[in-house]
Amino acid sequence: MANEDPKVDQFAAADIDESVRRLLRDLGNPEPPLKLEDVRALQKLDLTYYSKSDLNLLDEMAHRVTLAGNFITTSARRMFDVVTKAGLKALIVPEQRQIYIDKEVVDKKRRFILAHEITHDLLPWHRSLLLGDNEESLSPRCHQEMEAEANYGARQLIFLGDRFSTEVRDHDLEWKTLQKLSKDYGNTITTTLWQAIQCRDAAVPMFGMIGRHPYHADIGKRAGNENVAYFIRSNSFVDRFGHVTDAETYSAMCSYVRPTKRGPMGEGTCLFTDANGDVFEFYLTSFSNSYDLLTMGHLVGPYRKVVGF
Repeated sequence: MANEDPKVDQFAAADIDESVRRLLRDLGNPEPPLKLEDVRALQKLDLTYYSKSDLNLLDEMAHRVTLAGNFITTSARRMFDVVTKAGLKALIVPEQRQIYIDKEVVDKKRRFILAHEITHDLLPWHRSLLLGDNEESLSPRCHQEMEAEANYGARQLIFLGDRFSTEVRDHDLEWKTLQKLSKDYGNTITTTLWQAIQCRDAAVPMFGMIGRHPYHADIGKRAGNENVAYFIRSNSFVDRFGHVTDAETYSAMCSYVRPTKRGPMGEGTCLFTDANGDVFEFYLTSFSNSYDLLTMGHLVGPYRKVVGF
């Protein structure tokens, strides 16, 4: 089963949007790409890259860190287990005004991870929970909601809030467009695809996939051996085609994808049935950045069967 961010509550999303707008306003509404060092300076947050072999630093990180409701206050060895076995890549310690990121995280992923941790600090209700000031324990469900909100806020931040939403709607959604926007905003094409799907057009059902290349096992390879690592769905897609699975969209993609390793991978169409039982045609197109296979699809219209003479 592919990973999906839980849907962020509309009221929480509105609060996050306003927090991001206020921060960008305090920065003078900068041009893209956003410099996260300027954001950290405004928030008075330091950044440290840690190594799993540095037990002294892990011990410092362990001081009053909260993860899913559990305080890690005992030893570097326990923190070592967390960052290795749990796959922890970054965390923020609000009282120390400190963000820690695993130095093994590749450069192309550090920007989003840093924005994610900054968002935790930006949102007052996250700071309260992370500091242990809230009487509600940080349950797994609460933790999951916080992570989804931080992911949403991180994308809003590095895409400069409404600016990207307005800009992406002025273009045809093609890979050349996403590549240009990726470069302009300083983000990966994967993150750009994700944001485009979420804000392109609320009325048109859209989806995106990040996953495995059917002809090259080294492209999109992940633990668990799943074909689709992330299945991104617009709200209108969920409302009308929420029963469509990532396995179905992956199968549709396999019907046209080329065996090449990089660049445009082809395009095609497929049919999905909506919640009312009506059949609709979708257009799909795929692209490989050499380490993931990316696919996006959108509704074309009702399926009209051509009857032969």
